[in-house]
Amino acid sequence: MPYDRYTALLAPDTVAAVTNQYFDLEKPYAFPRYGNECAGYVTGKDYMKAVADAIRAAKKFIFITGWQLDSDVELDQRGAAGHPGRLTELLADAMARGVHVRVMLYDAINMAVDTHEEVTRTRFDSLATGKGSMKVMLQNANTGRGVVKWGSKDSNAYFSHHQKTVIVDGAVAFVGGIDLAYGRWDDNTFDVVIDPAIHVLNDAYNGQVTRGRRMTQAETKLTEWVGKRPGFMWPAKDRVLDERCQPRQPWQDIAVRIKGPAAFDVFANFVLRWNSFAGVGTNWMDGALTKNWFDKLGGPDTLVDPLLKGAGSNTVQICRSASSTQLKDELGIWRNGSYITDDWKKPNSKRRDILIKAREAWVGEHQTSIRDAMINCIRSAQGYIYIENQFFVSDCGADEKLTNGPANNQIVHELTEAVRRAINANRAFHVWLVLPEHPEGLLEDEATASQAWWALQGARRGQHALIRNITMYLIFKKYKDEGKPMPVRQAWGYDALAKELGLENKWRDYVTVLNLRNFGHTNGLVMTEMVYIHSKLMIVDDAVAIIGSANINDRSLNGNGDTELAAVIVDDSGAAMTDVGQGLRIVTRKFARDLRIKVWKKHFGMSVEGTSTGVKKQGLPAGINLERPLEKASIKALRELAIGNRRIYDQVFLHTPRDSFGTLAEGRRHYKRNGKLDLTWTPPLDPDYMSGGKHNVAKATAELAKIKGFFVEMPLQWGSKELKTPPPPLGASTMIARNEEPTAPPEVSDTIGITEQV
Repeated sequence: MPYDRYTALLAPDTVAAVTNQYFDLEKPYAFPRYGNECAGYVTGKDYMKAVADAIRAAKKFIFITGWQLDSDVELDQRGAAGHPGRLTELLADAMARGVHVRVMLYDAINMAVDTHEEVTRTRFDSLATGKGSMKVMLQNANTGRGVVKWGSKDSNAYFSHHQKTVIVDGAVAFVGGIDLAYGRWDDNTFDVVIDPAIHVLNDAYNGQVTRGRRMTQAETKLTEWVGKRPGFMWPAKDRVLDERCQPRQPWQDIAVRIKGPAAFDVFANFVLRWNSFAGVGTNWMDGALTKNWFDKLGGPDTLVDPLLKGAGSNTVQICRSASSTQLKDELGIWRNGSYITDDWKKPNSKRRDILIKAREAWVGEHQTSIRDAMINCIRSAQGYIYIENQFFVSDCGADEKLTNGPANNQIVHELTEAVRRAINANRAFHVWLVLPEHPEGLLEDEATASQAWWALQGARRGQHALIRNITMYLIFKKYKDEGKPMPVRQAWGYDALAKELGLENKWRDYVTVLNLRNFGHTNGLVMTEMVYIHSKLMIVDDAVAIIGSANINDRSLNGNGDTELAAVIVDDSGAAMTDVGQGLRIVTRKFARDLRIKVWKKHFGMSVEGTSTGVKKQGLPAGINLERPLEKASIKALRELAIGNRRIYDQVFLHTPRDSFGTLAEGRRHYKRNGKLDLTWTPPLDPDYMSGGKHNVAKATAELAKIKGFFVEMPLQWGSKELKTPPPPLGASTMIARNEEPTAPPEVSDTIGITEQV
């Protein structure tokens, strides 16, 4: 078949499964779009402010998707009288101007996880619509696998709609990991001490503890409605975190605002999802977003033309994870064309026919566009890879107990191969992997323990773990260079051989595994909490960034789990052949380079805002070169800083995770009172930092003041003496950790944890 210059690259048999380029070109959801303006956000504060500003500027429509969305979340102006930055206030004002709002949420199985979707829908539906309109659709995932029986009704409890997007007038789209939900608003300071004026009621959030005090009269008043505008949502069991003795959980996340042609693909994803569910199953009463409706509200007046180059400098591809079932559901919508096809402005029937045939050929398989782009980016890496991710569950073989791993995605393998290629080429290379200490939730819960266990196996301890395989390749390289025959060992045997050869720590030249943590104090109490890594970020060579909603696990990446969305961003401007350290010169690009440096400045404590009782604002740590991260001095300085910070936390606190804890939940014993686990108080410190049964705040904070920034070394041997592999809940090996409020112990007093510390 002959192809003209407009359609040649769209032929169904055009594939690029193994290439040295970044984008998914094999079975993409959307094609790379040119000329986008992209702004990256490394704090929930800046992201939510940008979303608020976009909502205030909306002219025609606002589309929102979320895994969790809380109607009373404050996007900006926190602490202001009347709380004008609440989402309900912003949307009500927009509708009064004539803006039409459509919200699409995951319909959670509340016995497994409560994402407040029913309350959110009720509150949004109660708002006065003015000249605009409001509709909220709740959707069950349609993955077609993992279905279990609850009573006599089928329920796909293990998978969800996990996309987090905001689309305003079709020309501006926000994509990333940040839900407009409780706890996500945070700044560069990562405060653990709660300010009730900033983190109101439910927004004072920590999934690792139990809410410790009842509401005050003033807080009760905040829940009152004013006309059709709701107040703050009533907390579960009338309880909130006790700011006097309980830490909030700081939140690390990444998102991007896209202005330009790629925003169209985020818009089209919303319409595809909405219309493919409308009128069927549990959504039989929900109407479609029709062309007539869209034309009537004036949507085409603001909708961007994705086939024209925009005014920005970024090439962006929007990628998805979606099930074959969803692709089949969407196929009829693609066939009908209309305003969701990228040639909507100047229809091209020849081009459209080619795309339809391609999609028809692809619907028998799950869409794995995000995973494929991640693999392409890893394979393209020449110098380094920086990853922040909520999970790290990838194929790593069996664990220490000879239990086969639950995942089959190949991210660990691809990272290992990237390092192997560098080792064999005598080329410097490094992977920075930043993870939460564990998924949020109680370590006593199966879901939390299982996910934490397999992250440790994938990083260090599994049969084919990242670090174990790198150690093996270093041994192979040594024997090859010396002209000796290659040793043959079982996987675990290479650790002992590495020690004999003096290579047991050589992997540190290639991999650094990190967590984030902060501390703070109130009157009489010192507290700490991990910074929860919720980001889904990959930066390769400071040249390309992937920002989205997909975790590193099968559930997010293999298409047959959660629906996900991500942006692959390559900046056409600011490209420069850059010396990144150790004699390696590679092409870096402005967006990815600036984003990585901004994230590092944040984590080094260089961007701390205002006053804090925790980590203070400081300059660039000695030895770190932000522009040349691959320098040996930079790698070493970051590692030693993280090791030193972890050592101080372990010295002052008794309960924080560490290598010496044989079980994952060992630190929790320090929360026990009267023989029972009680998560409503701050546990005692190490005896050296106690005085008369109370925290010696002055001595403890003097020691903690030595901490530099937020990076801490991940304790890779933590839990290594567990008697058996922590089982996944109900056999759901890729289930996202539970997010429900832990059950409060009986007879909790309003002053618990204030005076009694031992």
